[in-house]
Amino acid sequence: MGGRVKLGENAFAVGVPFQPGRQPVHYGWIVAVVGTLGMVASVPGQTIGVNVFNEKLIEALGLSRLSVSAAYFVGTAASGFLLPYAGRLFDRLGARRMIVGASAALALSLLYMSVVDGVATGVEAVSGVDASKLWIRMGSLVLGFFLIRFFGQGLVMMTSRNMVGKWWVAHRGKIFSVGGIAVTVCFSLAPKLFNEMIEAFGWRESWRLMALVLAPGFCGLAWLLYRDNPGECGLEADAGKPVDAKRAEDPEFKLVKEFTRGEALRSFSFWAFSLVFALQSCYFTGYAFHVIDVATDLGRDAGGMLNLFVPIAFLNAVVSLVVGWVSDRCRLKYLLAFMALGNALAAFALVGLQGGALPVALALGFGVSGGCFGALSGVFMPRFFGLKHLGAISGFFVSVIVIGSAVGPLAFSLARSWAGSYAWAHGVAAVLAAVLAAASYWADNPQRKLARG
Repeated sequence: MGGRVKLGENAFAVGVPFQPGRQPVHYGWIVAVVGTLGMVASVPGQTIGVNVFNEKLIEALGLSRLSVSAAYFVGTAASGFLLPYAGRLFDRLGARRMIVGASAALALSLLYMSVVDGVATGVEAVSGVDASKLWIRMGSLVLGFFLIRFFGQGLVMMTSRNMVGKWWVAHRGKIFSVGGIAVTVCFSLAPKLFNEMIEAFGWRESWRLMALVLAPGFCGLAWLLYRDNPGECGLEADAGKPVDAKRAEDPEFKLVKEFTRGEALRSFSFWAFSLVFALQSCYFTGYAFHVIDVATDLGRDAGGMLNLFVPIAFLNAVVSLVVGWVSDRCRLKYLLAFMALGNALAAFALVGLQGGALPVALALGFGVSGGCFGALSGVFMPRFFGLKHLGAISGFFVSVIVIGSAVGPLAFSLARSWAGSYAWAHGVAAVLAAVLAAASYWADNPQRKLARG
């Protein structure tokens, strides 16, 4: 009986249900497509997919808007602190096992959110504690936010991005940029689609429908097509496409050492990139969370501010395509500075511009910073630190971003409460973005120094 294979191991064997490499196209292209679908599948756990349900949660739980923002902050921050451990789990389990488990867990989390208001009633029935207590209703919502943020924005997104990064090296930027366009378009359409689902079916039923799409829908597709890396399939990265001679000799594109997570965290470059991405996530999330009230604060039409998300999404797609192509040919620190300056422009526009200049600068700023996000986040860690410990390193990186996104809505709320407007939030963000843009000058690829000896 010693040759018997356990059922779970057999189900996730590389050659089950088929062997990659026997398809008419290189399997890296299939990975690029299904990995992009995985990033899109994370949208129910992203801020842009959660905000549409806020009004329904306020009504169902009898909570104030500030209480919901606080619950979102606590749940999201808690998920961020756990993501470094999840990153290490990715290194041990691989992309296929990780995505099936994470997407199934996200589906269960959405089912929980569909009955989140009934949890307090259940607690009362079991414990005899009055369900009208604020802490019980807040606690049930914190748990729900923690689950969908941890498995959605965290694991599903991280696993899909890391897998694609392993299959593409010299052409990694182009692959992420093209996939980033699809992700940007889907994320931009999500609020409208989710709102129409809520109006047609109800908010509970909408979350349940999403859960069904994830499991068994996406779970089955992920089990069928996800593969962790080309080596385990007997294939090569980059679909066998050769690297041009110039890049082959450039120290920027040489992988000399596989960094551990500890070594990566001790590098200036890791923190320069992480903080730029965290600030972008923090500021844009805070802006999107309070966009209608931000419009009121500025004395502008709310509809006009909401309509700006369309040109922002278009610019995201264009910038993503350009940055992805350029990233395969230049040092990433210059693109990082470009991203930080985009965020600075958006923040400055909201605090220092009026009239027609404001929407133009705002769309350009968010278009640049958001467009850089997808391509650079997928490229810089594999290029700077290697693939062996990519899960552990990216888990910490995603943790910083998720915590940043948790801070944004609460920081905007506090600025409004203390100062009577959002001006302080915009001003601080503009200054921080400018400082980080300057700091990007020293965010060199650590492999360069090693390659030169």
